Amino acid sequence: MFLPLLSHAAPGWLTYQLLSAILDHAVKDSKIARNPVVGVDLPRMAITPRRYPTHEQVSDLVDACKGSGTLVLVLAYCGIRWGEAAALPVGRIDLLRGRLEVVEAVVDVRGHMVFGSPKSHQHRSGLVPKFLHEDLKAAMAGQGPGELVFTSPQNEVLRVQNFRPRGFDRAAKSLGLEGLVPHELGHTAASLSIASGANAKAVQKMLGHKSAALTLDRYGHLFEDELDAVAERPNDARARTRAPLGFCGRPRRHRKPLTSANLVPLAGFEPATHGLGNRCSIP
Repeated sequence: MFLPLLSHAAPGWLTYQLLSAILDHAVKDSKIARNPVVGVDLPRMAITPRRYPTHEQVSDLVDACKGSGTLVLVLAYCGIRWGEAAALPVGRIDLLRGRLEVVEAVVDVRGHMVFGSPKSHQHRSGLVPKFLHEDLKAAMAGQGPGELVFTSPQNEVLRVQNFRPRGFDRAAKSLGLEGLVPHELGHTAASLSIASGANAKAVQKMLGHKSAALTLDRYGHLFEDELDAVAERPNDARARTRAPLGFCGRPRRHRKPLTSANLVPLAGFEPATHGLGNRCSIP
């Protein structure tokens, strides 16, 4: 039943992964003794340079994608995938907490929109920045908890192959980002979060990766770019808290300069104090 899907899968790695998954199920069902494709040497995957639009470029893209700006912002800042955004119901967004719950995704399988679990097969929470609250309120206005937040102009489930030619591709090209696809906005969410100081564990949870190691494998070079900024933060903190040291290493107190206003006038000699012995008394 899975074999017809092979003709629609991308060549190379994706075909191998699909075939291997099918054979793994066959092993579990005792149809075959072992998976014959395990350990097969595959050609190296070509590494495509990733683009990470800046805050300014995302803002320009939102303006150029008339009518779809809120969806672009969600993809670029909330860390959810296209299929997860297309399957996001109103009831899964809690603006009071600034969270959205990712529990489902939708994928186009040979023309049929199939709903299922997210890519990681785990539910997760995503952050909703405050600047997005009003836009999301407008997008959800008048809709019930079970209705989808983002739909097509015909009020149907969003398909990326229709969304792109409807305006996204032209908007990206007009900004010098020709070839940018909605999926890449997930990488943008990671890069902008890292630039804001998020650590690998936080980015992992936001993107729904199985481990922080996977996050570092994909975005480790972005953390390296932040090393200089990380090194400067202790210097800034030390400069704010450090006081000049005085005698015995104690912080030096700042004394008021002597003026006629704070001088106490002399009132004569203090009488001798008896009882202190020869050290201080006058015979």
